[in-house]
Amino acid sequence: MTTIYLHIGMPKAGTSCLQKAFFNNRDKFLENSYLYPTSCMKHNAKEIVNRYSHNTLAHCLMGLEDKDNIFSMSIWEELKIDSINPRNVIISTEAFTSFEIFYQPEILAKIKDLLKEYEIKVVIYLRKQDEFLESSYCYMVKLGACSVKIKELFNEYQYIFNYYQILENWADIFGYDNMIVRRFAKSNTKNHIFADFLRVINQFNNKSDYKVDYSAKKNVSPSGKMIKILLLINNLNETILAKFIKLDDSYWSKYQYFLSFLSNNKTICKLVLRLPKFLIDNVLLLTEEKEDIMKKFKELNSQIAYKYLEQKNGVLFGDYS
Repeated sequence: MTTIYLHIGMPKAGTSCLQKAFFNNRDKFLENSYLYPTSCMKHNAKEIVNRYSHNTLAHCLMGLEDKDNIFSMSIWEELKIDSINPRNVIISTEAFTSFEIFYQPEILAKIKDLLKEYEIKVVIYLRKQDEFLESSYCYMVKLGACSVKIKELFNEYQYIFNYYQILENWADIFGYDNMIVRRFAKSNTKNHIFADFLRVINQFNNKSDYKVDYSAKKNVSPSGKMIKILLLINNLNETILAKFIKLDDSYWSKYQYFLSFLSNNKTICKLVLRLPKFLIDNVLLLTEEKEDIMKKFKELNSQIAYKYLEQKNGVLFGDYS
């Protein structure tokens, strides 16, 4: 039976890096009996998060890929697994952990039913909740999708930080023995996430077959000061400009380009960093706030360490976990 390694995220845990490595090495993967399907991808997507991933599979279940608003499974059928008949398949979409709809058992059961002909191994990378919050916040502000302070965002989306519940949701449907839980540490540059994934799928001994630019940096976040400047612009856009301008797709595309220009322009970023601290500081979360967040999930994280990683000390993450 063909085994599908279903990589579901988490978001901001090296997913874009992994997906680009999967895509660039798809021919070598296939030589080694691993298919990374490209038939259902949006190769021309503006967002890198959609360019090399299988997010369209999740979007289909959400109804986002159906212009007529009629539920259609054609995108799933386009995976074309059976026609190639590989021993193994890699499917990667962090959308399965990004949207609340995929926290519903009936939706996860639907995914299992769609893949019922295959053996499923669910792969997930977990990142410290405080780091995940800061990274997600920067990403959303840069997209123009957030105009609230970071703690407000955390309070609104607390469900996505409860990793234990996420794992339990998937384990209840796909089976505890089919869950592969890994830890993502951005600070650990010695162990690249792609090399770790090769270890997961028993391809680490063939590591030299695969080519990855280990020096490349993806989704680099601007400084805390720049994020706060972008937040002010988002608030201005939401409270004033939106009242006078027709906010169609063309407008949002131009607005996001404007935010991207500001956050990636080195000269502007340097000028913002030189702003005095009494005007705007560079901190998104204070150390005490990070500690409070990690303490909030300490017991749940310990349960993950015990149950999914067999860590006898019950420590999922280091520091104040």
